[in-house]
Amino acid sequence: DGDGDLDLACGNGAVTGYARQSRPGLDACCSDYSESALRELRKRHPGSRCVVADALNPPFPDGSFPVVASQFGVEYAGAEAVVAAGRLVAPGGWLALVIHLHDGGIYRECAANLAATEAIRACRVLELGRAAFAAGFALNAGSGSVEAFKSAERDFTPAVRDLEGILRRWGPAVADGLPRQLYQDIAHMYQRMSAYEPGEVMAWLQGMRAELDAYSGRMSSMLGAALDEPMLTAQCSALRQWGFGTMETGTLAMGETNENAAWTLLAQRSLT
Repeated sequence: DGDGDLDLACGNGAVTGYARQSRPGLDACCSDYSESALRELRKRHPGSRCVVADALNPPFPDGSFPVVASQFGVEYAGAEAVVAAGRLVAPGGWLALVIHLHDGGIYRECAANLAATEAIRACRVLELGRAAFAAGFALNAGSGSVEAFKSAERDFTPAVRDLEGILRRWGPAVADGLPRQLYQDIAHMYQRMSAYEPGEVMAWLQGMRAELDAYSGRMSSMLGAALDEPMLTAQCSALRQWGFGTMETGTLAMGETNENAAWTLLAQRSLT
């Protein structure tokens, strides 16, 4: 490649967007493992050159780009992807990374989000809710019994109380408000069951299960991607073996609490 800079593990193109604002006409190559992310990037930045690739094994020759940048991206492919990114930098070029910090502000927030969603899964509120709704719909249709509905409701009620406890423990904003929305929607539909079609409610329950699973997966991925100081130090040492002499590392504070949340790494590859 070599004609422009590289936004590696680019997601939907946040870094590319910032770069083009400051450098109109920038010709950047954007690479990510996710085809859907690159489709979104093309919508935001028409004409972008996009390559679907794993950041740990990028399909570019060593020394291809004057600048290789990534914001909360390469570490998802593993700590070794830091060096894989560095290999792509041309002599005299720069590597600029923002990397998730282990036990930083974002890390702790994600850990709380994951704990809350896992607690929801453990209390089985969706599964027990499905049984209670099914029994209620059957009773309304004349094919069920009061006893069956009351039995399902007795099982469901403690799970709802557990959901209330999750909201009290972690707060209504935890997990981007997903538990709060779940609680509110269950309460609304359960109290007005006769106003809903059974298929509509069952599809909603299935969709919420999929959303919780996907959210838990994202939180787990972030926690697994974050680097601690020894891991970052090891990658910096490996970069020096690839000719990176000038190297600056630091932490980046974010959010209302201004907590350290990310590592920053800026390194220049020697000309020789």
